[in-house]
Amino acid sequence: MNDGGIGSAVARAFAAEGCDVALHYSSNKGKADELARELGEAYPSQLFVTVHADLSQRESTRALVPSLLSQGPISSKHRAVTILVANAGLGRRIRDVSDIGEDDWDEMMEINSRSQFVVTKACISGMRQQGWGRVILVGSIAARGSGLNGCHYAASKGALSSMGQNLATLLAPEGITVNIVSPAMIGSTGMIPPPISQTWEKGCDMEELKNTDPGLAIAASIPVHRLGSPVEVCNAIIMLARNGYMTGQDILLSGGLK
Repeated sequence: MNDGGIGSAVARAFAAEGCDVALHYSSNKGKADELARELGEAYPSQLFVTVHADLSQRESTRALVPSLLSQGPISSKHRAVTILVANAGLGRRIRDVSDIGEDDWDEMMEINSRSQFVVTKACISGMRQQGWGRVILVGSIAARGSGLNGCHYAASKGALSSMGQNLATLLAPEGITVNIVSPAMIGSTGMIPPPISQTWEKGCDMEELKNTDPGLAIAASIPVHRLGSPVEVCNAIIMLARNGYMTGQDILLSGGLK
C-alpha cells in the first residue's frame, strides 16, 4: 500500500489487526521509513517493511512484488502478498479536455491503470497458490463521470473499477475476493485545500466562499456538509479484507455525492 494520507491510515489499521505490512513508496523514502519504524515500535512482534517502485516506469513497476518478496525478513515468513490494497495513483487536475495532452493521458493511464494491473497480477499468482486472497483497489467517484480532475483521470479510474469487477468473477471460486473502494472529497490527502473555517452562514454567497475558503466551499457542497477522512476510507477497506462473501463491489464513499 502507498504511504500517503489514505495509505498511512490503512497501514495503521492493518497493523492494529495484527498484520505484517509492506509500505510502497515512489519518492518519499523518509516518510515510508518513518512510518515503518513507528509501527514497528508499536507492534514489535509484527513485520513492517518498505519497498520502492516508480509506477510511471514499467520495469520499476514489474519489479515491485518480486523485490518485496525477496527481502530477507519477508521471504523467511511469507510466500505471497495475502492482502493487496492498491492505493497508489496520480491525480493531476486538468479539467478542460482541450488542455489535456496525449502525454497527460498516457501518464495517467500508466500510473492509475496499467501499473495497478501489473501489481495486482503479480499478487494474484501467490494468492492462487495459497487459495486465499483479498484485492482491494482504491478507485474514485470520477469513474462514474463525476469529479474535478478531468476525463483522463475519470478514464483511468473507470478502467480500474472495470478490471476489479471482471477479476472478481474470475477469482471468486479460488477464494480470492476483489473489490473497489471509490472515495470522493477526502481531506488530509493533499487533493483538497483544508477548510480555514468549520462553519458557514446559511444563505452565504457560495461563489464568494470558493474564493475565500475553497476547502469549506467543497465541504458545503457535500450532503453531509464535511469532508471525509482517511480513517473512514480505511474502515471500508478493513471491512472488505474481513468479508469473504463480498466481491465484485465498487463502494462509493462520498458523503452522499453521486
